[in-house]
Amino acid sequence: MVIEKVNKTQSPCPQLIAWVPKKTDFTEFVDVNDDGELKGGFSIAIFCLVLQKLPFNIQPVFVPFINETGESRGSYDELVQQIEGKSCEAVAGDITITANRTKYVDFTMPYMSSGIYMLVQAAETWNQTLVTLVKPFTMELWLTIILACVFIGVAVGILESRVNNPEFKVPIIQKLLMIIWFPVSTFFFNEGRIHNRFSKFVLVIWLTTIFIVMQIFTACLSSWLTVNQLQPKVPKQYKVVGYQVGSCVADFAIDREECTSSIERLEPLSSMDDYKTVLDNRKVDAIFDELAYVDIFIAKYGSKYMKVGPLAQEPGLGFAFSHGSPLQANFSRVVIKVTGSPNMTDMMKKYLRVITPFQPQADVGSGTPQSLDVNSFFLLFISMGLATIMALIFSEISIMRISAQINPVVLMNVKPPAQTQMAQLDQ
Repeated sequence: MVIEKVNKTQSPCPQLIAWVPKKTDFTEFVDVNDDGELKGGFSIAIFCLVLQKLPFNIQPVFVPFINETGESRGSYDELVQQIEGKSCEAVAGDITITANRTKYVDFTMPYMSSGIYMLVQAAETWNQTLVTLVKPFTMELWLTIILACVFIGVAVGILESRVNNPEFKVPIIQKLLMIIWFPVSTFFFNEGRIHNRFSKFVLVIWLTTIFIVMQIFTACLSSWLTVNQLQPKVPKQYKVVGYQVGSCVADFAIDREECTSSIERLEPLSSMDDYKTVLDNRKVDAIFDELAYVDIFIAKYGSKYMKVGPLAQEPGLGFAFSHGSPLQANFSRVVIKVTGSPNMTDMMKKYLRVITPFQPQADVGSGTPQSLDVNSFFLLFISMGLATIMALIFSEISIMRISAQINPVVLMNVKPPAQTQMAQLDQ
């Protein structure tokens, strides 16, 4: 078919005969009803949007790939071979780009990325240990808290030494231990005696900081201890593996090295209800399918099921044209623009009921709480540090003022030696 660049307002316009597959399920991509009429779908919407953005006008004619009884005429491989036989000029649908299919057609750039994933049931696990007690905070935050305690101890030690607190007149080794223990013993065991009022201010700041940190730690620890972590039930052997009828996943399962020695049977499945039934009844060990279909299934049936993978990467889903078709290059350029536009996200929400083709909901460990780091308490520690430094400065100023007031009084009360001798002689 020869396509000439014409004005979009011109009429009539060239026609493009595009065949579409019929599926019993996953009709979110292509929906052909029992009467053989195309109702729409995500792939068809993308195809039409690309046609609208082409620099020339084309009228698509969609022909369902069905027989006289309204059933599908064959697999996707058989569908793309219709282009080589000149029965159609393009295939619009959820066609996975594979090396084998490129023998018969040229694909556009993929309009949706893909990959082969394993679909299995999810299990709730509770595997907490003593290590869980420190997980609410990162190791950097724990180290920062320890250094903050040492800093407060050093500050209190300096403040009390400046006012000659007798409890700090001890050997250097004991003083180092006392620096760490003194703030704790003073508040909780009433062992230490504070002589400097600025030490009390520093200890109040320290106690307030620790109180806030402990409250946040308790809340985070509760989430770590009570969360039911979902983990996929990955089978040790793949004796029975399910796959979607007509897809290329069956070839992948046979070629996969760790599966070939254990797979006894491949179970063809034609609908999402079949997926759910065989997984719930444990008739299959796992289901291999492409990412888009796995995400649609999880979006419909929720967190009882999880995906594992990718087991293999694939180019994705694309549209097929005959070898040497002038439309293939133009389609590819526009597909790149469409996939990066807001229209793509809107259509995925509308047709697929997912936000992106990479649903994070079923990723392993996605329900695990996050550990808090130093940045979470940055302002708190900075405020405590500044308040402590200010206390040290004001303490020194206070001591200097007191010293300045005492020294003149002492000098006035001390008589010179000559005056003392004269007084004795007079007597």
